[in-house]
Amino acid sequence: MVGPVRLVGIDGDDTLWRCQDLFDEAEGAFCELVAPWASPAELGEALALRESANRPLFGYGIKGFTISAVEVAVDLSRGDVPARTVQAILDVGRALLEHPVEVLPDAETAVAALARTHKVVLVTKGDLVDQQRKLRLSGLGKHFAHVEIVSEKDPATYEELLVTLECPAEQFVMIGNSERSDVEPVLAIGAWAVHVPYHTTWRSELVGEPSLGHPRRRAVASLAEIPALLES
Repeated sequence: MVGPVRLVGIDGDDTLWRCQDLFDEAEGAFCELVAPWASPAELGEALALRESANRPLFGYGIKGFTISAVEVAVDLSRGDVPARTVQAILDVGRALLEHPVEVLPDAETAVAALARTHKVVLVTKGDLVDQQRKLRLSGLGKHFAHVEIVSEKDPATYEELLVTLECPAEQFVMIGNSERSDVEPVLAIGAWAVHVPYHTTWRSELVGEPSLGHPRRRAVASLAEIPALLES
């Protein structure tokens, strides 16, 4: 990296703590509950479309997922879905909200090391209450100089964050698992991005052609590599 990086942004879900595979399991449970009316493939597609349509109202997160799942069940069953099945779908959503926070390997060590040398900020999107819960239960909050929970991660969001924190784009690096949310919009504003892969990715976070050869993009196998990368 050319020049000093003084502000480090880190994503939350699937970068610091486990998230998407819990949603994958919840979607599987939903498909089993609504199996009398559609196949898993049809249900997955219908749920993705409904979540996307509902996002302007509900944003990202478990609550939007749960409401969308109930609406899909009602629509595909033409109103015949039993109340007990609706309750079971709601229970799937509640279980997600109550699930213990599982910090990923190397997250604690890496964030602590970065906080000793840089100003570190959490930049995560989703439901405010749920993201605050995850941060609190993760035990990582003490390492962050600033926490930003946003409704979307796009170039404008990152530009506003850098204005607030008085940091030029070329001195900011964002670390995360999502090409769509943590890499592409950051490169678009002239900042740096480090991609840390996770073993499963939500379909809405996929991009067609990642900017693999971009001069300000880096990739690592795990968070453990980040402190040395920034030192170099």
